[in-house]
Amino acid sequence: MALAGPRLLLENVAWCWWTRPRATRIGDKVFLAALDHEGGMVAARYDQSDGSLERVRLARFEDDDHNNPALLVRDGRPALWFYSRHDAEEGLRYRVSQKPLDIGSWDKERILTFGGSTTYAEVHESRGEIHLFTRVDETRWAWRRSNDWAETWTEPSDFLAFDTDQQVYMATALMQDGTTLRVGVSGHPKDFEKKPVHDLYACLVDLDTGVVSLPSSGRIIGNLRSGEGLPLDYRDLELVSRTPIDRTINVLDVSTAPEFEIGFVSKFRSDDETRDAQYEVAALRNGTWQVEPITAAGRKFGYIHAGLYVGGLAFPDRGASGQLYLTREEAGLWHFEFWRRRDDGTWTATALIEPGRTRLARPWAIENPDPGLGAVALRIKHYADDSYFGSAADLIGIPVPRELNR
Repeated sequence: MALAGPRLLLENVAWCWWTRPRATRIGDKVFLAALDHEGGMVAARYDQSDGSLERVRLARFEDDDHNNPALLVRDGRPALWFYSRHDAEEGLRYRVSQKPLDIGSWDKERILTFGGSTTYAEVHESRGEIHLFTRVDETRWAWRRSNDWAETWTEPSDFLAFDTDQQVYMATALMQDGTTLRVGVSGHPKDFEKKPVHDLYACLVDLDTGVVSLPSSGRIIGNLRSGEGLPLDYRDLELVSRTPIDRTINVLDVSTAPEFEIGFVSKFRSDDETRDAQYEVAALRNGTWQVEPITAAGRKFGYIHAGLYVGGLAFPDRGASGQLYLTREEAGLWHFEFWRRRDDGTWTATALIEPGRTRLARPWAIENPDPGLGAVALRIKHYADDSYFGSAADLIGIPVPRELNR
């Protein structure tokens, strides 16, 4: 059976991993957040009914793909737009749209400070409250809350503060109950500093009460709202997987499936090459974390070897356990696939588009997907081998696989 071709959604854009949300469907409209090839912060609204596109640039910084913005869209509410410069000595910026579901008119830019340089914005709406997380000075993740839709905010407080001299990466996912936040954390895969953190960690946050707990035991380790026990070091979190001494990892995504799942990529531990890059999933089953290899990631698509810039992995929104999207390279061909875990524990793939020589990277699941659009990925036109500046790609979308939720 012939594969359906991907749908072109946005031209000349890029993004990095640890910013969310960035692709949300409401009715026929899909709202997207990205960075253009000149460093412009892009908000877009794609109409699935007729293929029309509205696209605006709200700010412009360096053409660094780490600057990609987050766009929170809810029916009946003004859209919220968050963006930050990569490790620059400035606060995290945001804007509020003047009308619900409208990206054409925005209030003036406002700035939230966190006591250091900020990178990435991870934004979650829980019972009308806005919870904003951002990385601060590379090794901390801080939090602020608004209960009046971004008009006012609580004072900043540190959620994580790792004893490391390298960057800390955090992936989060809000469960369908609207209050339970899953958190997966790893350090930078590079190894040239003195205090690398190469293992995988997790915790749960109840955004309603603020309670932070360990996923397998339920033991309380802190409280986000009161600040008790915070900030948390990696030694306070639950150890999900201890990485073998000859390997290194990078966390990519956290699932909203019934099982707590964390997707990551691992490779041979060396700052000079990408060797034996593998996608893996850690899943909490019956109180125990089980790590399963998925498939080889293939060669990197750009930038430094130590950065593990392989294609990428993403879990479907509200999917069943044991399901994920990924992009990978094999024998010079790039694949965009849907993978499922069988009852016997093995993983099998379904191709979503015809493999080709154009690099595919950084897939992302649509929040609230419909059959016509389930996930997106970057189809790369330019990405330097020695820099993450000046990248350019087209954002493509694929339908929801028939195998999803089976």
